[in-house]
Amino acid sequence: MQPNDNVLADLFSNDGSRRNVSIYLAFLVVAFLYHASVFWFIMGDDIQSKYAQSEYVIEFEESSEIFTDSRTIDDGEKATIDFTAPSNLFDSNSGFGLLLITITYTETSGEFGDPCDTISADLSVTDVSADWKNENNELSGVSSDCEAISLLLHVYPDYDGESMDVVGMDELYWSDTWSNSSYGQGMFQLDVEVIVNEPITSGIPTVSDTNEKVDVTWEPVFFEVSVRENS
Repeated sequence: MQPNDNVLADLFSNDGSRRNVSIYLAFLVVAFLYHASVFWFIMGDDIQSKYAQSEYVIEFEESSEIFTDSRTIDDGEKATIDFTAPSNLFDSNSGFGLLLITITYTETSGEFGDPCDTISADLSVTDVSADWKNENNELSGVSSDCEAISLLLHVYPDYDGESMDVVGMDELYWSDTWSNSSYGQGMFQLDVEVIVNEPITSGIPTVSDTNEKVDVTWEPVFFEVSVRENS
């Protein structure tokens, strides 16, 4: 018999030895379970918090101003109306979010039975930094019933005015992400064309409808961003 066999035989040779071995093994099991419970249950929160990413809520407070312009446009002619947002709006806000444009007109000839003229409006894509390819933009419109034409340009990329939840980074990072005065800087150009629809009395020499007065309202929508941790 080998020496190792003699040791094992001695350990289990009587009831006392077997009991001592059982107690020792039970102690090892208890010690293992204790350390495992400390690691997974007591230190688990500390471990999880070490690698967990913070959650933040980003909110926007909007403000806007109204700017108006009027033009009398001859039949078949196209007028370009320019607009530049004032610099003080960039200085006092986090960013330029949206540009709303409303084009209105009424039939002004005063002739009996004179139908509304046809007005078309197109916001030209310029070198102004904006979200020109946003699928929710409305950059052109036509009206032949004296109804207003409403256009919309998303200026700040991905901005829609709604609050959002984000994960990771810190408050400063998200605040800087939504604070950029370069978007919307420059001149916007709106092309407006008039097609006169003659009244039924247009054959009378003294009756004519050769132009239309068009009113344009520019409404730049700026925002102030706020970021808070979502507890």
